[in-house]
Amino acid sequence: MMIEKIDAAVQTLNNTWIDDARGAGGKVLGFFCSYVPEEILNLNGLSGFRMRATGSVGSQTADNYLGSFNCGYTRHCLEMGLAEKYDFLDGLVFTSCCGHLSRLCDNWQYFLKPDFSYILDVPHLTDDDALQWYRDALEKLCMAITSHFGIPFEQSMLWQSIKETNTTRHLLKAIDSLRAADKLKLTGHEMHKICIFAASVPKITANKVLKEILDEYENQLLDKKYRARIFLIGSHLDDPGFIELMEETGALVVADSFCGGIRDQMDDVREGNIEDPFMALAMRYINRITCPCMYGEYANRFDTLLSMVRNAKVDGVIIQHMKFCEIWGVDSNMMYRNFKDQGIQVLRLEHAYRQSSTGQLRTRIQAFIESMGK
Repeated sequence: MMIEKIDAAVQTLNNTWIDDARGAGGKVLGFFCSYVPEEILNLNGLSGFRMRATGSVGSQTADNYLGSFNCGYTRHCLEMGLAEKYDFLDGLVFTSCCGHLSRLCDNWQYFLKPDFSYILDVPHLTDDDALQWYRDALEKLCMAITSHFGIPFEQSMLWQSIKETNTTRHLLKAIDSLRAADKLKLTGHEMHKICIFAASVPKITANKVLKEILDEYENQLLDKKYRARIFLIGSHLDDPGFIELMEETGALVVADSFCGGIRDQMDDVREGNIEDPFMALAMRYINRITCPCMYGEYANRFDTLLSMVRNAKVDGVIIQHMKFCEIWGVDSNMMYRNFKDQGIQVLRLEHAYRQSSTGQLRTRIQAFIESMGK
């Protein structure tokens, strides 16, 4: 099956699709946050790569620079960078969404001195002033990238990239709908692999492969029976093994909203009824379901998630977040209470970026399933 063919791109950092793109003269830009528009990173021969530290076994050196109280994601990424594991990248785009990412950017630029490095200034509000600010920041990012890589910029190029990325989103959402159907066709950890793959290769390549995956999964049914339907919410997650562990206990993840999953692909960029592509991008990324870095949007964020949870007809919600992720540490506390107030079964899991205490996680998830009478 096609899912097996993409597994290598999920289990490693570099992959053959990236090698092929670079061999044809393309450039690859790593990015650390879902508020960096992939459309800008996939312009005319460029390709975006969602940064992850797959294969990392420790962060001892990075801990000396970032401190052990930074989130594991930033520490492990810096560790892999110091070990020259990202030599296939031609540049990096950071954001100011949280203090941990800002510190990562400072250390990366100081110690590793990449040929191209840029920090995108992302607002923490969603009002009209923030929208205009973000729009201007996106244009500056685009001009910096095209200037550095010698790409003559035309708006039509960006609109074409928007169209290709919207196609990727349509395919991902079509595949995702198969796991929420009455007759289940794929698991949550398989869907997560597909999302990671789509963020790790050029969009033209991703779209061809996703079409094949959709065709395959539409014609199959899951053999295994599961005890409970789960909605997974939370911080950055790029390890499908975490969801696979959950599903081994009988907790099938039929829907999710976490950073690195289908949440990042939920809304399209508007095409055809707006002239300015940078404003179209800003509107999509500001108005979609927000990250906790948008401090004043908690009420809207929770209402959206509550609606998604009810529509997915799940038995319970699991909120996962990495240790020392400050913004999700706050949000998860409030969400836990608010879901409880709505009569929804909920479990909160704090975990390391790289899984170690799998036995404890397994036990807690099993106990949660049993508490629901499943």
